Amino acid sequence: MGFDINCLTGSSEVSLSYGRKRKIKNLWRDFDEQDAVVAAGDDGEVLSQVRLFTQSAPETVYELTTETGDTIEATADHPVGTPNGMVEVDDLGEGEEVLAHPFEGLPDEQPPEFDLLTEDDFEDEDPQIVEALNDRELLPLRPTDDAFSRLLKLVGFHTGDGTFRGDQTWFYGDEEDLQTIREDIAALGFSPSPVYERDRDHEIRGNSFEHTEYSVKSGARSLRELLLRLGAPDSPKVDSEFTAPDYLDRLPDWQRALYLSTFFGAEMSAPAAMTAKNLYCPSVSHNRRSDVSEVGEEFMQDLMRHLNEIGIATNSLEHVEDYEEHDTKRFRFGIKNDSETLIEFFTTVGYRYNEEKRRKAALAAQYLKLKERTIDERARIAEKAQALADGGVATREIKDRFDAVNDRFIERSIYEQRKGRPRPPMSFPDYEEFRENTAVGDDLTVPVEIESIDRIGKKPVYDIGVSHDAHNFVANGVVVSNCGVRMLRTPLTYDDVRGREEELVDALFDAIPSGLGGGGIVQTGRDAVEGALERGVEWAVEQGYATEDDLAHCEDEGRRPDAKPEYVSKKAKDRGMNQMGSLGSGNHFLEVQRVTDTYDDGVADAYGLEEDQIVVLIHCGSRGLGHQLCSDYVRRIEQEHGDLLDQLPDKDLAAAPAGSELAEEYYGAMCAAVNFAWVNRQLITHRTRETLAEAFDGVETGDVELLYDVAHNIAKRETHEVEGENRELFVHRKGATRAFPPGREEVPETYRDVGQPVIIPGSMGAGSYVLKGGERSLQETFGSTAHGAGRLMSRTQAKQEFWGGDVQDDLAEQEHIYVKANSGATVAEEAPGVYKDVDEVVRVSDALDIGDRVARTFPVCNIKG
Repeated sequence: MGFDINCLTGSSEVSLSYGRKRKIKNLWRDFDEQDAVVAAGDDGEVLSQVRLFTQSAPETVYELTTETGDTIEATADHPVGTPNGMVEVDDLGEGEEVLAHPFEGLPDEQPPEFDLLTEDDFEDEDPQIVEALNDRELLPLRPTDDAFSRLLKLVGFHTGDGTFRGDQTWFYGDEEDLQTIREDIAALGFSPSPVYERDRDHEIRGNSFEHTEYSVKSGARSLRELLLRLGAPDSPKVDSEFTAPDYLDRLPDWQRALYLSTFFGAEMSAPAAMTAKNLYCPSVSHNRRSDVSEVGEEFMQDLMRHLNEIGIATNSLEHVEDYEEHDTKRFRFGIKNDSETLIEFFTTVGYRYNEEKRRKAALAAQYLKLKERTIDERARIAEKAQALADGGVATREIKDRFDAVNDRFIERSIYEQRKGRPRPPMSFPDYEEFRENTAVGDDLTVPVEIESIDRIGKKPVYDIGVSHDAHNFVANGVVVSNCGVRMLRTPLTYDDVRGREEELVDALFDAIPSGLGGGGIVQTGRDAVEGALERGVEWAVEQGYATEDDLAHCEDEGRRPDAKPEYVSKKAKDRGMNQMGSLGSGNHFLEVQRVTDTYDDGVADAYGLEEDQIVVLIHCGSRGLGHQLCSDYVRRIEQEHGDLLDQLPDKDLAAAPAGSELAEEYYGAMCAAVNFAWVNRQLITHRTRETLAEAFDGVETGDVELLYDVAHNIAKRETHEVEGENRELFVHRKGATRAFPPGREEVPETYRDVGQPVIIPGSMGAGSYVLKGGERSLQETFGSTAHGAGRLMSRTQAKQEFWGGDVQDDLAEQEHIYVKANSGATVAEEAPGVYKDVDEVVRVSDALDIGDRVARTFPVCNIKG
């Protein structure tokens, strides 16, 4: 895979469709694999669908810092874009160049859901117009529609450089930009014309010149009427009473910027040098006839207000001049002329539908960032020099300490008590010199020198892949809390399901949210999250999502009494709020299985299992809430117990001393996350019951019973015999599951005589096992066994070795197993060949008598995130 240049700015952000952006550190919470990213390749900046988003194990990470102050974290083998192609970080050095993509866009925010236009808005028009818009799914039109974002751009540009002639909609601009407009018109379902070219003679204030004019049109009346109702002014605009569309006030910043940036692409001046090292502020002017000049002034003030609300300051509105000959007034405003504001404008709003201005904006942003960083460094040296002089250090010694500035700069800093920020040095390039010597790629990338590359330790790594020539990102990772599995018994047999596997997998996939993003089975508020954290499955019973029988068949009866929700951060609770009842991603799944073998008929009978029976296995955890909780406490442990961490045998381990305040708070918070995870699996159970009842005649929701739910990856206070004495211990089961033998009081009463059910997932092509806690599990492993088959290869290697579509096809054709996932990459990561032989894993457990075989199951269908 290639590399998305946006990562090279080091802003830890990913540019999304239409110039939105999201912080990478939040991507695992709210990134949707249906999103498109802006990929930068040889064919320019294009939208590309996301195909994978995964987390891999901690690796050594380096921080690359550029001379403009941008940083990016990457592994040594991570390819980085350079003027000479992709180069791995390990092969780069200080002074070499990488490619930066200055444009960042604005933060992603979900647009509000409301009807902008409906059929009622066209009731006075020819019915064929409504029919044409309906055929293109443009009515009703809402801000959440992808089509609306394209229309916003067309309206903004048309307001500047467009006109209506009869039923035709015309756009004027450079040939390259009009091709982009044609693509957006076509994407809306209309047929644009080719780009027309003609030479025209012009005369302005007595000066004659010839100009080649390029234009494109659409002859669709329905598009014309659509744009008019969205705020495009009717012609002639100078006589019109239009202002900025009122609906802009209801839109998120990134959508407002679409309208502004295309209008500025048509009408605003491009970046240009004012003096050798300073730039003019980009400005935009606007004409109206005198009788509608007040509305024209309001239009300009609207544009200024929207910019200000986005965070970009402007100069005051000027009434520039009147043209008595044409009875018009001219208004103008500019972006505030300071480097910080100009950089913000060029990198977040800028110009659209005008590639020449975009290239100049990319150069201007990089020049100003380099200039400001140079000035900041000189200001730091000046302040340090003054402090040294005040401390009695001789001027000559101070001069010797700073090679980056000349002696005169040190003297002025010491003796003249410099007021304000210093200027850049004489050797700093003029803007025109910088522009002439810096190439801007077709993808709007700019070369920038590497200032430093520093090793910063080990971190989990995120990989993002797209269908274009795309990229991998590295960012701070997260740690999962209370992953677990539960198995449901059903009254169905394999014959009931055979031949309907595809129908069933589609129904389950539609019913149960999966993948990295938010969205759960229930829409909850803070009270619901608090209830789940404190009371676990008891809360689900109160809300009608669980039964008393579910409580009796869940580990700890579905509630950890040591839970302390008050020790779970608000951020963690917020992240859990929209994920209650969702699978997540990675190796989490819901799988319909058939029982193929029973090994201990007495125990199988106690568990309610028999051959050919259909069961459902659910594997997931506490979602974003648990991730955030662990991240919160690991940071606190690092801050409060760094000396203890230095003594641990592995840098990836973290611990707080048992009995300490921090340890007690973490344990209470972790128990609350356990409760949340049980509720999460319970809500999926609730939806599974509904789906099976809808799909199969004679099946009621109450017929689908919980066999058992057991947590993985958890620490618990338990009493165990150690050297002949009973002691209370913290038992950490990471990659393990509890496996208590008969008689242990923690085992549900239903199963106490036979032992705790133990569920061991294999892979989606190899089946799973139900065990019972073995007689020697307490003596050998503190009542534990393996929690699954375990991986043979990393997710990265899996994606290199397997192709998701092929895996799905092979499973369906050879094993009659039907798999559905959000992406092919997820299937590749979980291919059967990725995992160890589950039969061998279980054989060892059975031989050691820590977990004894009861039944084997085999997949029928599987849904994954």
